[in-house]
Amino acid sequence: MPGAGGRAGRALVLAAMVVLATGCASGLRKFPLREPTWVDVDQRPFRGEPEEFFSPFGWDGADQTVFRPITRFFAVDPAGEAVNVNALDEVADSSWFRNRIGRFAMTPEQVARGSCRGSSLDPSTAWTVTGAKPNGANPGFLIKAEDGRRYLLKFDGVVQGPRATAADVVGSRLYHAAGFYVPCNEIVLFDRSILSIDPEAKSEDATGEKIPLTEAELDRVFEKGLKLPDGRYRANASRFIDGKPIGPWTYDGRRSDDPNDVIHHEDRRELRGSRVLAAWTNHFDAREQNTLGAWIEVPGGGYVRHYVIDFGDCFGSIWEPPMLGRRIGLSNYFDVNDLGYDLITFGFVTRPWDTARFGPSGPVFAYYDVHGFDPDHYQTGYPNPAFGRASERDLAWMARIVAHLTDAHIEAAVGTARFGDPALDRELLRILIGRRDAILRRYLGRLSPLTDPRVEAPRPKAGASGSEARLCLADLAVRTRMVVPSVRVYGTRAWLGDSLEPAVTRAEWDGPDRVCVPLPAVPGGSRADPRYLIVDVAAGVAGVDLQPPTRVHLYHLGGADYRVVGLERPYDSNPPG
Repeated sequence: MPGAGGRAGRALVLAAMVVLATGCASGLRKFPLREPTWVDVDQRPFRGEPEEFFSPFGWDGADQTVFRPITRFFAVDPAGEAVNVNALDEVADSSWFRNRIGRFAMTPEQVARGSCRGSSLDPSTAWTVTGAKPNGANPGFLIKAEDGRRYLLKFDGVVQGPRATAADVVGSRLYHAAGFYVPCNEIVLFDRSILSIDPEAKSEDATGEKIPLTEAELDRVFEKGLKLPDGRYRANASRFIDGKPIGPWTYDGRRSDDPNDVIHHEDRRELRGSRVLAAWTNHFDAREQNTLGAWIEVPGGGYVRHYVIDFGDCFGSIWEPPMLGRRIGLSNYFDVNDLGYDLITFGFVTRPWDTARFGPSGPVFAYYDVHGFDPDHYQTGYPNPAFGRASERDLAWMARIVAHLTDAHIEAAVGTARFGDPALDRELLRILIGRRDAILRRYLGRLSPLTDPRVEAPRPKAGASGSEARLCLADLAVRTRMVVPSVRVYGTRAWLGDSLEPAVTRAEWDGPDRVCVPLPAVPGGSRADPRYLIVDVAAGVAGVDLQPPTRVHLYHLGGADYRVVGLERPYDSNPPG
């Protein structure tokens, strides 16, 4: 419970907030009396499978680095707020996103399971190699297991130990818990003797031409794999996703051959907000080539589901030359602003990457650390159009989801990396927790961290014959220990009816991380004639101004019957209207 100093501070704040604004009904945006939308209708079946899309890395990089910024410079293109936000300031389930830990409780075991269902790939059985990808930083090959399921096996390379495979597995767990569609990625330790090559298997030569896959081609892959002391190899087995792959999706624009794709991708909150996840994990390769659309057949046709894939760059990828690797996450590959600044200052000003050094893990996690991490200034390899349009509301929304990932959830996700070295487990856990807390300090401190509005059954009032329903909200800043309860203060105010008559309200501390407000009755409210009610609940720290409020819109249907129909997080504390 809060101490006496906190209670005294709250009393002062509550007294101050009794002074209410009037005459603010003229511009009010009222929410209709209906349930907020929690399911998007973008999975309606249609006939006519979309064409496969190919996204060349070179063109996309040039487009986002050079051409798109020039186009936007000459265009009137204000970003504005995200489009696909429901009445509660949340995102509905869709073919892009599914509410998980941000809305529903998940156990650490569920986070560790991620998108994987059924049994794991069994290294004691025979695997058939059906194709290979010997090129690239993380080579691998395609296999078919005895149960008929297909996988892409990717290896670590020879520079950073188990980082790449661990990043693909742990990164997929964190993105899945947050709400994205991802492949089932698992670490497998296997003996090469279980492999046999399908006679029809193909590889690619240096020119990209398909050639028969041979043992010599597999040798090239295994040369870049991490071999354990007992002779087994370590790999990430990425199970083929549901549906038929139709190529990447983009972080901007829309598909003209998908009638469900009606929102410009750069204006989708889940894509904008995923910038927070990229910053947390240092997923600097968050670009369209690391996405995948899949055609899901259902009765009446099919629809497109949107996956995020390939997290092998996360947690500190090393690049050559070393100075480029130090800049990852801090600057784009080709950043005109940074290059210009270095030119003007002749390189004499120390930049963040100048002081970057390996952490305790050495080259494994390289420059990935908590020290110097600033979520506001995180940069991907080249500009991501959805990230560039993200508003404070979009980023705070994702931060509120991240707030539900506790230390235990993160530890369970890290456990799926199967490092075999407790020091690496501890180091990755330390970094992920530290960077998570930096994100929460930043994004729970401006817009209101009060969330999950619920009208609770009336509680009997001491010394009174009546009772009153309460509006209760969770305080994520207190729940995540960003603010200690002893200094937490709250303020409330309310407006009744279409004329928004001011009403006196009070905040009640309810447990370790909840605040409740007894709801005033709106004269004349009934099921036949519902009356409007707006309640502001603001949080702060004793001796400091309150944050802007969480503004909850309700209808009073008579007695103790109230319905929450809307929630806003204004940038200021001005009254509604």
